[in-house]
Amino acid sequence: MNQGGPGSHLDDVASFHELVPRSVLEAYDIVSFDQRGFGRSAPIRCGLAPDQQFTFPWPLPDGEPAVRERAAGIARQCAQHAGASLSFVGTANVARDLDRIRQALGEERITYLGVSYGTYLGIAYDSMFPQRVDQMLLESNVNPAAAWRNTFRESMTEGVEQRFGDFAEFVATRHSEYGLGTTKAEVRRSFLDLVRQLDAEPLSTPAGAVTGAHLRIGLLAPLYTDAAFPLGAQLLTAARDGDATVAGAAGTELQLWYDDDNTASAQMAVFCADGTWPQDPAVYEAQARVDAARYPLTGGAGAAIWPCAFWPSDPIDPPIRATGQGRPNILLINNLRDPATTYDAATALRRQLGERARLVGVDRGGHGAYLGTPNACAQRVGTDFLVHGARPGRDFLCPAEHAELRGALEHLTTVQHVPGALAEIRDDTGTTELSSGVADVRSGRPPVSSDRVRIFSNTKTFVATVVLQLSAEGRLALDAPVERYLPGLIRGNGNDGREISVRQLLSHTSGLPDYDSPVHAPNGGYYRHRYDHHTPEELVRSGISKPRLGVPGSEFHYSTTNYVLAGMIIEEVTGRSYGDEVTERILRPLGLRDTVLPGDHVRIPGRHARGYAHLDGNKQLAGTGRRIDVTQLNPSLLWAGGEMVSTVSDLNTFFAALLAGRLLPAPQLAQMKQTVPANVLPGASYGLGLIRMSLSCGGQYWTHGGSGLGFQTRHGTTLDGRQVGIVITTSPSTTEQSAALLDAVDTALCAATPAR
Repeated sequence: MNQGGPGSHLDDVASFHELVPRSVLEAYDIVSFDQRGFGRSAPIRCGLAPDQQFTFPWPLPDGEPAVRERAAGIARQCAQHAGASLSFVGTANVARDLDRIRQALGEERITYLGVSYGTYLGIAYDSMFPQRVDQMLLESNVNPAAAWRNTFRESMTEGVEQRFGDFAEFVATRHSEYGLGTTKAEVRRSFLDLVRQLDAEPLSTPAGAVTGAHLRIGLLAPLYTDAAFPLGAQLLTAARDGDATVAGAAGTELQLWYDDDNTASAQMAVFCADGTWPQDPAVYEAQARVDAARYPLTGGAGAAIWPCAFWPSDPIDPPIRATGQGRPNILLINNLRDPATTYDAATALRRQLGERARLVGVDRGGHGAYLGTPNACAQRVGTDFLVHGARPGRDFLCPAEHAELRGALEHLTTVQHVPGALAEIRDDTGTTELSSGVADVRSGRPPVSSDRVRIFSNTKTFVATVVLQLSAEGRLALDAPVERYLPGLIRGNGNDGREISVRQLLSHTSGLPDYDSPVHAPNGGYYRHRYDHHTPEELVRSGISKPRLGVPGSEFHYSTTNYVLAGMIIEEVTGRSYGDEVTERILRPLGLRDTVLPGDHVRIPGRHARGYAHLDGNKQLAGTGRRIDVTQLNPSLLWAGGEMVSTVSDLNTFFAALLAGRLLPAPQLAQMKQTVPANVLPGASYGLGLIRMSLSCGGQYWTHGGSGLGFQTRHGTTLDGRQVGIVITTSPSTTEQSAALLDAVDTALCAATPAR
C-alpha cells in the first residue's frame, strides 16, 4: 500500500482501519513502508528553509527572476547536502524495493492499493514485475505519460479551475457569514484581489507572514476536501479584514508555514529523478506566462521553473509507462473534480492500460476517491474488488445522489454474478434511473429502466386491488365463501371452497396448495413446456390435487393457486376478463403504457431485457449451473397469479398511487394493509396482496415483489414519499443474490430523502 506523496508511509497501517470496511482488513495483511529517501529509510535533507519547501514554484512579488533563483538555489543545496543519493530515489527503484519486500514476505503475488503518487508507483511495479501482481486498485490517478511536469501543469490549471467552483459555491451561498461575494464569479474576484493585496503588503501574523503565495497555498487544502471549506473561507476573510490572529491560526492549520526538510527535499529528488525536465529557463517562463493569464488562481505555478531544471544528476531509469499487455486485474477510481490528479489523467491512464483496467468516476470534488470517501458507491465497488476480485464489466460513474444504490447494483452484477440490474428511485430530489451489467448477454447492451421485464407475482397486487374495488362497489363480499362465486370448483383432498373466503385467497391463508410448474421439471422441463398453454381451471385442478396445507384462516401459506382463483372470481362477477378489468381500472387511469397482460404471447413485447436461469446436472432450472436464456415463456402458466409484463417505473407509479389512496377507498386500503406474519420474505408480514417490510434504519415500507423465470423484482414504497424499484435478470436465484437484492432496496430507501 502506498498512500501518495511521495513520502514516508510506515505508520499508515496504524490508521488504515479508519479508512476501509472491516471486510478488507479481514481479507488482507496490510503492508506499507517508508520509501527510500523518506522517514526511516535513508532520509534525504537538503537543508531547505521553510520558504524553500513549497512543492510548487508559486509566483513571487519580485517576479520570474526570483522564482528562477529560488529553484537554482534549492538545486545547489541538494547537490551539496545529498548529491550522492539523488540519482537513486526514483520510482523505479522504489518499485524494486517493493518487490524485495514481497520476496521477504514469501508471497508469490501481491494485491496493491495505491493513492495519488502511489498509482504511479503501482504502474511502475506492474510494468517491471507483471507476474507478481494479483490485483491492483489505483485511486486518484497519475498519468505516467505526463509525469511529472505536465502532471503538475494540468493540476494547477484545469484541476484547480474545475474544483474552485465547488469552493466558490460554498462561500457564495454563505455571503452573510463570509462577505466574499454572492456568486462564484464574485468570490473568484475577491480571492484574486486579496492575492494582489498580499503580494504588495503581506499580513504579519504570530505564525508568520501571509503573502499572495501563502494565500494560494491556503486555497489548495480546501480544494482537496470539502471538510476544509470553512477553514479556507476563514483564512480569506481574516486576510481581508487584516485579522492577524485568526489568519495565523487558520494558516497554521492549513500548513502555510511548512517545515519538513526531509519530505520537501526527498519529494523534489523523486520528481527530478523520474523524468526529463527542460533545462532552458525561457521555456518555463513562457509557459508560466500563458498559464497565469488563462488560470490566474494559481498564477502559472504549474508551469514555472522547478529545481529539476538545474538538478545535479540525470535520471538513471527510463520513464515509467503503462502497458496494455497483461492480466485484466486493475481498477481505477477517480473523482471528477480532483484538483491534484485530474479525471482527464485517469482517462488517459485507462486508455494506456486498455481492457486490463476499468475506470470508475466519482461525481464529487476533492483528492481521494476510495479510502475514507463519503461516496458509498466508490466505497462498495472498491471493496468488492479488493475482497472478491469483482471488477465492473464496463467503466461507469458513481453518482453524487443515490450512490448507495448504484454501488448495490454493481455488487449484484459483479460479486453476485447477476447479468443485469436496473432500478428507478424516487424521493424528494426527483426521479433517478440506474443500471448495471447487461440487458442482453449476447449483444452486451446495457439495461435501462424503461426495459420491460416479467414482473411475475407483482401481478397479485393488481388483482387484489381489483377485487377490493369490486368489494367497495358492493359487487362481491370479501368474507363470502369462494363457493358463492365458483360453485363446486374446489373439492377434494381436504380442499373445500365452502370453507374458504375470498379474503383468505388474497391473504394466502386459505390452506390451498400451490400447483406444479412443468417448466421446473428435471430433464429439460423448461424446453419441453415453455410454450404450453394452460387454462385457469387446469392450474386449480393441479393445486387441489394435493392435500390442503392447513385449516382456512389459521396460517400463511404462499400459493399462486389463490390468485388464479381470485382472477376467476373477477371474471365471474364482472362478466369480463380479469385482464380487461385490470386495464380499465388501473393501467389506463394511471397511464401505465409499458404494463401489459400478454395472455398466450411467449415473447415480451417492445424493448425489454432478457431473462436468464441455470440448468443443473439434471437439466433442471436452478440458481447455479449452465446459464440459459429463459425470456420466452407462455404466461398462461401463471395467469392472474403472475403473468404481467411491466417496467420498474410503471411499478413505482402503481404502488405510489395505490398507497396514496388513488385506487381504493380508505376502508378497503386499510383492509389491504392488515397483515399476518408471512415467510414469503425475511421479516415480512402479508396483507391482501401487499407485503409490509421493516427498514434497517427504522420505519417500514410496502411492497410485493415477483420471482419467476429469468427475472426477480423487488421494490419498496414508504408513506413519506420514498420509492425504489429494482429488477435483476436471473431467476431462480441463489440465496445470496436474493439477499443482496433485498439489501439493495433497504439501502436505497434508507439513503433516500423523504418528501417535504
